[in-house]
Parts: sequence; C-alpha cells; structure tokens
Amino acid sequence: MPLGEKDCLASYKVLVVGETSVGKTALINNLVGREFRESMVPTIGVDFVKKIFEVDGALIQLVIWDTAGQERFRSITKYQYRGVQGIVLVYDVTNFESFSHLTYWISSIQYEVAHSHCGRGRYEPIPIILCGNKCDMVEKRQVKSCKGYKLAEKEMAFEFFETSAKTGTNVFQSFQRLAFHVTDIHNPKLMKSYHPYMIRCYDDTETTEELRSQVKLRRSAPKKDKIAPKERGKCVKLKRSLCCGCFR
Repeated sequence: MPLGEKDCLASYKVLVVGETSVGKTALINNLVGREFRESMVPTIGVDFVKKIFEVDGALIQLVIWDTAGQERFRSITKYQYRGVQGIVLVYDVTNFESFSHLTYWISSIQYEVAHSHCGRGRYEPIPIILCGNKCDMVEKRQVKSCKGYKLAEKEMAFEFFETSAKTGTNVFQSFQRLAFHVTDIHNPKLMKSYHPYMIRCYDDTETTEELRSQVKLRRSAPKKDKIAPKERGKCVKLKRSLCCGCFR
C-alpha cells in the first residue's frame, strides 16, 4: 500500500517567495511532477501543494505555499508568514535585478516573522533555502554562482542551490534539505539519528500508530520554559538563524 498523508509524523508550512517571473510556480510544478511550460501566467494571490519527504527515517509533509511576486499582491503575501516554518527564497540567474531585490525579501521576512512571533514568548529559527533558478540558461546568465554562495553565507548560512525547473536540477534536493532543517529544529526526536537504535517499518500499522500517538502525547504535554532567543540561536546547528532574536 502506498504511503500517504496519514503516515506522516509531522507537517510544516513552507513559503516560496521572490520576485515575479523567477520561476517559483515552475519549481513547485516540477517538484510535484507537473509538466513544465515555457510561458506561465503570473501567480495571483496564493496557492499551495503538499509533498511528502523521508527525513532521516521519518515521513514529513511540507505544505508548500506559492506566493505572488508582484508588488500589488505583497499585502496578501504578508499574511502567509503566520505560522511559517521554512522558506524557499528564489531569484533568476538570468535577471540580475531579481538578485539585487533579495535584500527587500530578506528584510521583509525578518520583519514579518518578528511580528508573527510578537507576544507569544517563543522563538524558533526559520530555515531558508536560497535558490538561483533557471541555471540551465547558461548563455543568458547574469548572476554568477559565487554571488549566490556569498549571499547565502552572509545573510542566511543555511543552504544554496542553483536550480532548473525545466530540467529538474536540484529541485527535489532543495526542498528535501529544507524538510531536514525544519524537522531538525521543530521535531528532532522524530529523526532516526536522535534514536540510533530505532527501527521503523512503515508497513507495520501498529508501529506507525505508536509513533503517531507519541507525537500527539508530546504536543499535548505541558510546555517547558523556552530558552531565551539568543541562547536558542546558539543551540541550533546552523551558522546563523532567521528569527527576531538572532537575525542580523
């Protein structure tokens, strides 16, 4: 029997953001197996898809929200930052302007995430994967790979991929790595490396139900005092984290 949504031990909200026409929708379409189209109508508002990933022995579902890059829709995009747990930030390697505008998106993410956590008394780092899309268009390239790596190192320090929604280059890998980082931050106990001697068999219904019940018990258990924002940032195995407590 094929694995489905009910077999997932956790589900996370992810946003794909960036300037218009950088290929955000095309990346998502490639990820879920839809046919690539050379010309596409710009996204209006928001839309989402669901994709299951295997992360270090655990099945994880990403709810991936596709957002509009046009300026007139950015007020709608702001509301989508609520509850977000991971972000894919996309630019077009054949359009230097889309790369230079990443500073806007980074500051926007910082501001919106800070306000979405305001008053909650808890701060969780939000991993970002930077994607330079359309890397298959070699002759039209305007942004060198080293610039993408340098920006990722300076501003986010999570991971950087050059992708192609047309050929599928690094599309799955980028979302797979995001799924790993989000799980490592929010539910590390689901990962096999946290329990090195755990053997999981998703064909065994009892095993799957037992794992799912354990997750429910952890979620319903009284919450312990959270670590202060600055200390929390130090605990994550990342160079730098994006949250209102440790972003710079």
